[in-house]
Amino acid sequence: MPNVLSLRGAVRALVALSLILAAGTTGLVLAGPRGGAAAPAAPGLRAGALPERLDGAPAPRIRLPDARGGTFDSRTLAGRPYLVTFLYARCRDVCPLIGEEIAGALRRLGPRSEPVAAVAVSVDPRGDTPEAARRWLELHRLPARMHYVVGSREQLTPVWRDWYQLPAGQRRLDPETHAAGVWLVDARGRLRGRWPAGAPLDPAALAHDLEALS
Repeated sequence: MPNVLSLRGAVRALVALSLILAAGTTGLVLAGPRGGAAAPAAPGLRAGALPERLDGAPAPRIRLPDARGGTFDSRTLAGRPYLVTFLYARCRDVCPLIGEEIAGALRRLGPRSEPVAAVAVSVDPRGDTPEAARRWLELHRLPARMHYVVGSREQLTPVWRDWYQLPAGQRRLDPETHAAGVWLVDARGRLRGRWPAGAPLDPAALAHDLEALS
């Protein structure tokens, strides 16, 4: 049986490398104006393809306070495909667009959206109070299957690190320059694709992939 820590280290290195390469070649990683070429699609899906050895790796666990109440744990999504993104409620450019695009995808699915979910992780522990996050969800007409998780810097930092929001050695995250892409996780909790922040997200493509993995 492979060493779990070694496997995790290899996966983290691959993700970090992929994000660094994306930042260096397309300028799509950081939050900000959109544009540029899309990544090649994952086989059978419309999300951008992940590096071969990363595709199918276990998605890092997320366990944080849910803005709607209680504690959210991504392990409770076992058997359901879901999206993961990183946002902050005060954002005025990419984050609202991502919210609208995810909402559009869930509306397109209609009753077929019941088996799927989406998770927004706060990158602004001071500004993203549960009240602010709930207002953001209401503003973008996002249903209960969209979870907005919040918390203190101490609670959020390990999740940021696991999902490569923080470069190695960095302890603080600037919300305005966070990686605002959208990850695709399948019903077995495996990473399957990613949409970069700089490219407009087609709600039909999001809906297609969620349904394809249901």
